[in-house]
Amino acid sequence: MMDTISKTPFFEAKGIVKDFPGQRALDDVDFDVRAGEVHALIGENGAGKSTLIKIIAGLYKADRGSIFIDGKECSIASPKDSQNLGLAFIHQELNIIPTLSVAENILLPNYPRNRFNIVTKSAMVKAVKSIPYVLNIDADLTTPAGQLPVIQQWKAIINRALAVNSRIIFMDEPTSSLTHEEVNELFKSIEHLRSAGKAIVYVSHRMEEVFRVADRVTVIRDARKVGTAEVAGMEPQQLYKMMLGRELRDIYPQKNKVQDTVLLEVNNLSRDNILHNVSFKLHAGEILGIAGLVGSGRTVLARLIFGAMRKDGGEIKVNGKVAAFSNPMDAIEHKIALVPEDRRKQGLILSMDSKKNITLASLKKLLHGSFLPILSRNKEKNVAHQYYERTKVKASGLNQCVADLSGGNQQKVVLSKWLCSEAHVLIFDEPTRGIDVGAKFAIYEMIADLARQGTGIILISSDLTEVAGLAHRVIVLDGGEIKTILDGDQVDLKTITGLLLAS
Repeated sequence: MMDTISKTPFFEAKGIVKDFPGQRALDDVDFDVRAGEVHALIGENGAGKSTLIKIIAGLYKADRGSIFIDGKECSIASPKDSQNLGLAFIHQELNIIPTLSVAENILLPNYPRNRFNIVTKSAMVKAVKSIPYVLNIDADLTTPAGQLPVIQQWKAIINRALAVNSRIIFMDEPTSSLTHEEVNELFKSIEHLRSAGKAIVYVSHRMEEVFRVADRVTVIRDARKVGTAEVAGMEPQQLYKMMLGRELRDIYPQKNKVQDTVLLEVNNLSRDNILHNVSFKLHAGEILGIAGLVGSGRTVLARLIFGAMRKDGGEIKVNGKVAAFSNPMDAIEHKIALVPEDRRKQGLILSMDSKKNITLASLKKLLHGSFLPILSRNKEKNVAHQYYERTKVKASGLNQCVADLSGGNQQKVVLSKWLCSEAHVLIFDEPTRGIDVGAKFAIYEMIADLARQGTGIILISSDLTEVAGLAHRVIVLDGGEIKTILDGDQVDLKTITGLLLAS
């Protein structure tokens, strides 16, 4: 990798400062990029990564600092200025117009016109094929872009950047919606761009991807640049310490002793071509981590256990007895709960207040009267308040609409709902995604406390530090199959990262 990289930065941001009311978002940050490199930009949510990118893109104006390209100071006052300087930005929500053709999306808005000032399909296809270093798209260029798989849409957007001769392409969490195979295809595309002398700024929180694709990494923490380092020869623990300022062992609660009682047993669970013969046991008081790249089958496994998806084969046993789940209500009856990855769409009813969300899965125990049971409003309030206090939800009160809460407090409401249901098995799918650092630590403490009380925990997370820091055992999934199960001293960040890099 490194032999194709220029030794001299052609892009430099120096001394960047940005203040918002009551908050310094960036404090004297330096950042540079070299031709032909993949430079990872990482940091916790709220660290300042997005603010830096928005300043470079011309969406924000820095309060102090300078930007240099090829050693010459430049002014970036708008996105157009940024584009003219050879900078391109690809966000998580791809800027694809689904009804327009692939060629139209790539060339947008600079369509070629004939001498009659008419845009033709043939001219657009010819123009796309003439772009230097264009990435191959496995589809007719006249096909509506909305019909393409996500990875092909990614290629279309990258080709749009190449069409205007961009020198740096900023990619924000590019693998968040890609399968394992698509991730590999994206990395091949990145290698193609690198060999053409293009630079990639790769914004991600997935450590295994940083080690797999990046040449250098810059870490931002609490609005300041912590440092820039070569990825080659770096240990995962080193990078983690740069991100959080503490050793891994100092972040997570002490692990409790696992009990002998088996709460959940999964035997040869399968679904289509996604999951194949997955088997494991979950003990009381155990935190069982599930690690795997996007598309490895992690979320499908969670949804199968919770009855939210139909299994094609295998069985699930709860407390030693075979249980058939046709829907989530069956799972809830068996004291199994799921804290989903998308809490806003799958974990909460946003139009309801905290009180109603907390008691939603436990309405039976809030009824009174035998002939015509009705909901006891007093019981509902008292029970909701109990778990609201237990999880330390920060809100104006039980009646505040959950849509108005922060991400961390929304997650606490979801957790309160399942605590209220008295679940014996709790599945956490990306429990700390999109929440601030302080809320993360609160969630970690709650997960560890539940395990100490004998609850069985299945923890699915793309943050491998969470998996290594919290789990007693770790299942590594690869292509829908169990690659290995780590136990005891094997559960460490370096081992997990190494196994995923080898996938």
